Amino acid sequence: MNQNPLQKTVRTVALLIWLVIPVTQIHAQTQAAMNAEARADFKKADAELNKTYEAILVKLPDAQSKELLKQSQRAWLAFRDAEAALVADQAHGGTMAPTLRYATMTELTQQRIKQLKSHLEE
Repeated sequence: MNQNPLQKTVRTVALLIWLVIPVTQIHAQTQAAMNAEARADFKKADAELNKTYEAILVKLPDAQSKELLKQSQRAWLAFRDAEAALVADQAHGGTMAPTLRYATMTELTQQRIKQLKSHLEE
């Protein structure tokens, strides 16, 4: 199965998380704490995404451009959430699923921020 670069990145992130979690558990961090940390990281990235999105929306010259950005963002959010659910499913409902989900959402959100910031620079 051919995967696009984004799918390969997501799979790599999931693998790295699987490898890093045992190391963090050695430091007496509970899975619940790791889930909370992953969620907090996502919240920070999501706040930056919203700030960047709003900055671009204000900069766009007309209603049509703004509507196209809104459509693009809605489609991207659906993709991000579906991809994160797919990665989290690798834990088969285990306690690590939220960490995988939030880490994937964070990684994809950071990539989207870079994409949007490139629009700001244009």
